[in-house]
Amino acid sequence: MDKAAWNMWNQDAVSLLAALRQAVMSSEQLVQGHLERIAQSQARLNAATQVFSEQALSQARQLDLSGDKSLPLFGLPCSVKETFGLAGEQVTAGSVRMQPELHEQDAEIVRRLKAAGAIVIARSNVPEFAMTAESSNPRYGRTNNPLDPARVAGGSSGGEGALVGSGGSVFGVGSDILGSIRIPAAFCGVVGFKPHSGAVDKRGTWPTVRGNTKSWLGLGPLTRSVRDAELVYNVIADQPIAAPAELGGRLVIPRGFPLKMREPCIAAALDCATKTLLNEGYAEDGRDFGDVCHLFLQIPKLILDDFYGDWIRLLSSPEHGRFSPLKELWAQLIGKPTIDDGLLKWMLIAPLLKPRSEAKVQTIAATFARARIHYQSLLGTDGVMVLPTLGLLPPQHGKMNRLSLKPGVNGLFTAHTMGNYLDLSAIAVPARKFSDPATGLPPSISVLCAPGAEAKLFAAAKRLEAALN
Repeated sequence: MDKAAWNMWNQDAVSLLAALRQAVMSSEQLVQGHLERIAQSQARLNAATQVFSEQALSQARQLDLSGDKSLPLFGLPCSVKETFGLAGEQVTAGSVRMQPELHEQDAEIVRRLKAAGAIVIARSNVPEFAMTAESSNPRYGRTNNPLDPARVAGGSSGGEGALVGSGGSVFGVGSDILGSIRIPAAFCGVVGFKPHSGAVDKRGTWPTVRGNTKSWLGLGPLTRSVRDAELVYNVIADQPIAAPAELGGRLVIPRGFPLKMREPCIAAALDCATKTLLNEGYAEDGRDFGDVCHLFLQIPKLILDDFYGDWIRLLSSPEHGRFSPLKELWAQLIGKPTIDDGLLKWMLIAPLLKPRSEAKVQTIAATFARARIHYQSLLGTDGVMVLPTLGLLPPQHGKMNRLSLKPGVNGLFTAHTMGNYLDLSAIAVPARKFSDPATGLPPSISVLCAPGAEAKLFAAAKRLEAALN
């Protein structure tokens, strides 16, 4: 084990899986090493909300004794988002006011991971109600970025980003309705893949989204490499990718797209990614994306229509009474908060942005539906897009929510949100070769495709991973 231990944290899941199958190390050793890694970093990062040490080690020993090494995730330690159901455990969504939700069985995505041989060693932290890009809540506290603890890890799958980025987990799984997988991946220097909304079964995950943003939500992995993301996706997806795709096709270049990049390293990474695919023979296909500004402004309207009423209901109780955002604002001003300030920001803008009639809601929803059909058809089976995952590097704590919830069109966030409301599959890939000279932090580049073209997406993403790192 000694020879393998020193580079355990530099190996991706595919490499570790090969080492397990070749008996270079045992699953118990691999799990023990990652549990120790979490223990070493927890005080600094606060990424995990629960760690299943004894249970995980017991499962690893059983696999080592009689497990089927042909299982696609044999013996690999992984983590899951706190909002994913585990048998016998509660989902709290980071809230102290919400009544915890006890799950009698694993979420379907967790069941598939375990059936494939993965071992869940931890659950990961989230922002309260999983609705902001800073993973902080009154129940578990704040998660810090593994690359710089003074900065945000992102959200809402921020604990996953921090666990995978710090080496505490070989891979994790999260959910993404407005960038919640790709933001933490970008900020923590790992790969994050959000499949389209129909790709992965959502049963047993919280919350259940039934409204107009149902098609915005995807479940997917955060990993150490693009090939790891493909490996895990093929386990959790209803329809795995049948065969790898050849490089080539159309590179759709968005025209009139409202995009802002704060640091020069982001633009440099984007330029490299674009040129790399064009040099590989992709045909440049410029298309108009001028309606993104209008679509971006409608995002909070549908989010608030779908969720605001549930937030009020979940935060209300006989003990506390009906939740009042204005009373909570006063409580926060006097230093007695009961919910996270990021969630409160969402609730305070509701009177201004939440549609006042069902007719207005349906008009907005129809606009998104038309755009979804148009752009998915535009991308087709052979088109991919390349965009910066975000237009900024991870900011210091407290700044991300102020930036992301600011009114108006914000070009820092137009690229990743488009992947949700158009229901595209999107993968975020770190660009370490272009790390910011001042901070050492890497930018992140995303590849997007229409549903059904994921093989094309992974082919392009693997090529870009090689060029950007």
